Amino acid sequence: MILIQPVLVFLLLASVALYFARFRSKLWDRGIVIAIFVTATLFIMQPELANRLAAIAGVSRGADLFFYITIPGLAFALLLLLSRIRQLEQRTTLLVRELALLRAESGMAERR
Repeated sequence: MILIQPVLVFLLLASVALYFARFRSKLWDRGIVIAIFVTATLFIMQPELANRLAAIAGVSRGADLFFYITIPGLAFALLLLLSRIRQLEQRTTLLVRELALLRAESGMAERR
């Protein structure tokens, strides 16, 4: 075992613990986080396994395979976040409009 392996596993474990402590999430999301944690821990502790999977996929190294999988995954996550931001902006716009109408109506009622 090389020194970086337990450090990386500890950092992964701390990240997962922070995720569960700070974020309320759906069961599906929690399952994905746990699956990613288990897979990452397996590849950290057994780097030869990543190299064998990379060879099967036609990639030279396990690290390259990791980047080829991670980059589209991060792009997808970014698109999901942007979609969520747009939904929140639309909700905020609707709420502000309703609040403005309510204030305008109550202001007109007070003037009468």
